[in-house]
Amino acid sequence: MKTDKTPQIIALYARVSSSNQEVEQTIQSQIDEIKSRIEADGNVLPKENIFIDDGWTGEMLQRPSLDLMRDGAKTGMFKVLYVYDRGRLSRIFFHQEIVLEELRDNDIEFISLHDVKAVTPEEQVLQSMQGVFHQYERIKIIERFRRGKLFKARQGIIINGDALYGYSYVKKTDKLPTLYQINEKEAEIVRKIFRWVGIEGLSIRGVIMRLYRMGVYPRKRRKDTWSKGPIVRMLKNRSYVDGIAFYNKSEAVVSKNPINKEKYKRVKRTSRRVRPTEDWIPFKIPKLIDESLFDKVQKILEDNKRYASKNRKYDYLLTGKTYCEHGFRRVGDGYSKGLNHYYRSAARIYEYPKETKCDCMGVNAVVLDGLFWNKLYAILIDPDLLKKLAERWFNERNDYSKSSEEGIDNLKKKIDNLKDEEVRYARMYGEGIVDSGQFEELMKGVKNKKRGYQGEMEEIRNKSNSSNTTKVSLDELCQEAERVIKLQDATDRKQIVRDLVEKIIIKKGGDEVITWIHIPLNQAHLMGYGAKRGDIHFSVPQFEFYFKVAIPKANKERLIMERDMMGRILSSKVPEVYNHYAEK
Repeated sequence: MKTDKTPQIIALYARVSSSNQEVEQTIQSQIDEIKSRIEADGNVLPKENIFIDDGWTGEMLQRPSLDLMRDGAKTGMFKVLYVYDRGRLSRIFFHQEIVLEELRDNDIEFISLHDVKAVTPEEQVLQSMQGVFHQYERIKIIERFRRGKLFKARQGIIINGDALYGYSYVKKTDKLPTLYQINEKEAEIVRKIFRWVGIEGLSIRGVIMRLYRMGVYPRKRRKDTWSKGPIVRMLKNRSYVDGIAFYNKSEAVVSKNPINKEKYKRVKRTSRRVRPTEDWIPFKIPKLIDESLFDKVQKILEDNKRYASKNRKYDYLLTGKTYCEHGFRRVGDGYSKGLNHYYRSAARIYEYPKETKCDCMGVNAVVLDGLFWNKLYAILIDPDLLKKLAERWFNERNDYSKSSEEGIDNLKKKIDNLKDEEVRYARMYGEGIVDSGQFEELMKGVKNKKRGYQGEMEEIRNKSNSSNTTKVSLDELCQEAERVIKLQDATDRKQIVRDLVEKIIIKKGGDEVITWIHIPLNQAHLMGYGAKRGDIHFSVPQFEFYFKVAIPKANKERLIMERDMMGRILSSKVPEVYNHYAEK
């Protein structure tokens, strides 16, 4: 009912966070109720005095329309502010008080439709208590929602609506529970990416380029190309091979280094942090990737990380391959004030400041790199030595070929059994024992098993074919190796070492080196060096050879004066020599 008071210029503020619209009412319902009250009070509401934050969290005080309203209060744009309740200003009590104090300082009346009218000091205290309950209500709603989802997840009910790439989220029906089912179109892309990296040796950038040329875009398409992050996370995700995904794996946190530097943010917690593994809640999903292929991909990703280009004082040829005889990795560690660079045991870094368990001396990197390359070069171009080393491996390979044939026969029997299983499921569907949805799920399971067995057969055949090397191929290999290796620069040499060398153990005295190497069984592998290509990782035999390294003695002994927190040498000096003439 309209009053006889002089109409006042007023303002309206409304806010709702998109995730809580059912509880907080929609923006439009808030506005309609406030406008009805304004009309009943006989006040005037200019269009420019309507301030709305739709989809903005109440945890943050920085909101576009709220800031405009606060600026308008300072400049006298209105005399009265109407809101649905105090919780629209903020869900945080002291944030509410900041805004209300600004309004009081500017002589602006505050009217809340669903809070106590605050005129007297007692009423102001009571309204403040209601503000505290707004914050409590929000915490209670969030906690109830969180506990409810955790309870369902522990009962085996799938909560994650955003399925992994390669799967589709299927909502609950009267006959089937919520589940992840294989999205055949996306699943085929996942399998291709794993094969490209694990079998073809394609780099991550190569995967991105191939997906772009195929017209395959990310699911949440913001641009036409994939980025490295999603592909690497896909390749490292064990859910594809284990058939187990997790709920409650991460939590939302405030970003420490936000990419988006904008002043206003709808959501306060824009980053994710991984929870402790004991908090993860597992649920089953169909498998997509074979275990052996997944392991190959992990090895390649680890190598990519280990051999990544870095700004180095010295370009160590044997990076990531050297170990001491105690099993500790040897890492490059150069003396920054001189030209000497060494492979030293990493134990002194890992165990610092405690006394190291490794007593192996450092090995001069320049000397070892040069001698090692010369020895490797001599082996790769020596056909007699190659054939002698290969003869032992061929004998061992014959035994593997026999077991491979038996393995293929067993897999064929399993595939035949699956055909019987398909017939049995079809009969059950025809007799009405299972409905159409259950029948489709059963048949998909059979199809996935068959694909897995066929993949295992293909892998066994590939391994078996790799052993069919003739004397001619070894001769061609040596001729091609001699031609190609002469053209290599330092970068190509590191690539050859990376692909051929399995492990290098440097003995305690530093004068003996034991090396396990791979020898490629066709010249195509060597012909790839020196060209722009993806990293080639191939399954080839291991040969063992020995050689000794004569390490030159240091010109001067030195005393270590200072180390950093990682155990690296910061300063040293030449020890003082006792002068017995000084006493005379």
